[in-house]
Amino acid sequence: MNANINALEESAKGLAMCIIEQEQIAVIHHYDADGIASGAIIIKALQSIGKQVAHRGIKQLYTETIEELKGLSSFFVFTDFGSSHIKELEKAFGNQFVVIDHHQPKYPRSENFLNCWHFGINGTIEASGAALAYLVAKHISEDNCLAPLAIIGAVGDMQDSNEGLLGLNREILLEASESKLIEAKLDLRLYGRFTRPLVQFLTYSTDPIIPNLTGNEENCARFLMERGFELKEDERWLCYEDLSYEEKQKLATELIVYMRSLDVPEWKIARLIGEVYTLLNEPIGPLRDAKEYATLLNACGRNNAIDLGLAVCLGDRNEKYSKALELLAEHRRKLREGLQLIAEEGLQEAKNFYYFNAGKRIKDSLIGVIAGMLYSSAVISNEKPIVAFAEQEDGFVKVSARATQELVTKGLNLGKIMQECCSALGGKAEGGGHQIAAGARIAGESLESFLMLFDKKVEEQLKKVYQS
Repeated sequence: MNANINALEESAKGLAMCIIEQEQIAVIHHYDADGIASGAIIIKALQSIGKQVAHRGIKQLYTETIEELKGLSSFFVFTDFGSSHIKELEKAFGNQFVVIDHHQPKYPRSENFLNCWHFGINGTIEASGAALAYLVAKHISEDNCLAPLAIIGAVGDMQDSNEGLLGLNREILLEASESKLIEAKLDLRLYGRFTRPLVQFLTYSTDPIIPNLTGNEENCARFLMERGFELKEDERWLCYEDLSYEEKQKLATELIVYMRSLDVPEWKIARLIGEVYTLLNEPIGPLRDAKEYATLLNACGRNNAIDLGLAVCLGDRNEKYSKALELLAEHRRKLREGLQLIAEEGLQEAKNFYYFNAGKRIKDSLIGVIAGMLYSSAVISNEKPIVAFAEQEDGFVKVSARATQELVTKGLNLGKIMQECCSALGGKAEGGGHQIAAGARIAGESLESFLMLFDKKVEEQLKKVYQS
């Protein structure tokens, strides 16, 4: 473990001691997979030492949301957000709160604010919110069975997208592997290793999209049969994990050769293969694979059922788990419909970025996911960021921006751009996030101003990219 992680862990220990001393505790967490996992980690750790814990999952820490939390408890633990709201939290709660977060910080390090960036650890690719929560939880409870939730959070935040998990995430993965909680291996990264029949395994591939196969069940069946793959054993449809090691290697090779024959860019082909994570204490099913588990949590969070996802993390495998599975199917249908809408209507292209305005036709909680999925399709190149807009129920416009790791490596920082744009707009505009993914809310009448500001800010950063 390197010096930065050691220093971070010492700070996490101090935060844990502060939390343990409290009588009343409320855990407030973000609504995505990483947020739900991070909240569950702290809740489980506190419950294991006999603490009564209130909890709430929310979309974002807007000023009015913070006000609504008053009265819930006398002490608050915020996980997977809060880095841009320290002053607002101090105004509302004095010093009776802690923040555990991995987003780019707006404020300096303090005793009640744990952020990996303050320790030289990249919160976009090296540490998820759940990983930081796990560091704190280790000093609350000795239950190392919480480690898989940290990995699920990291995968949910797509921190495994390039070379597998890195940094703090990697340290936790090694710990979980040594404890026989998780198995990590290089394999096909397509969704549904344990749950989808082989034909659907290819048909529903979206990361990457496979030309002429994604979305075409008949072509996928033909592709597999022509290459000698059995689709059924007796009356049971075979899944990817039913294949032998040699068969898995053959399928990966055939897909790579096929995509190269169609001149698919190498960076998209490379997304076929990567590290996958198997949760060894989960039975064969949707929770066995970390990516599927994280997708289930995202489905719950982004479809107004945060407590269902939290219940699954806390161990429910009955009624709430069944409802979560139903929601997952609905979630994936909505994503397909969103992609179809964009395919039909097309994107708009500014000088330095792509964008689309979904209005009320796509839920504001889904536009960021859909925007990110467009990179693995043939719809946009990886040389510009993409911004998506949707109307929120409160009348504000939700803004979600996504970029590629290549752009981030060269200097693009969407979180900083969002902060600067919202600061310039003033009013109730609020924004921030990661280098590769960021979000904001703005007033509807500010949309045109935001577009111009965003284009200008991206151009300023991309000039450095093109010069590098």
